[in-house]
Amino acid sequence: MSNRQSTKYAIYAVAVLSAALINEYILKYVKKHIDQQGYLLVLIDMLVIVLIFAPAFALVTNYAKKISKAYLKTSKKISSKNNGIFLGFIVAILILFILYANLRHNINVISDLKSLVS
Repeated sequence: MSNRQSTKYAIYAVAVLSAALINEYILKYVKKHIDQQGYLLVLIDMLVIVLIFAPAFALVTNYAKKISKAYLKTSKKISSKNNGIFLGFIVAILILFILYANLRHNINVISDLKSLVS
């Protein structure tokens, strides 16, 4: 697989995970502050999903080429050509992992790591 293709898949994966995380934050906020149940809540959930995911995928589609070029340039500076893409992807996934753990499971990864090191 070429570097450009690997970068494209990495960007899509990070974009999907980021959009889902933003969606989760908004849905939590809506459920906390809007006292509705049943069909209206379902419609609000569906609207939020469309408002989050449609622009996210449009943005990724339109800017994937520009983002991948900048991503490749930055990753090449940090490490070798093949390892740079992998390293950048791993860093993005680790950040998303920490945010998902905190939001969905109330796990504070950073404090757990600090207590593990101490």
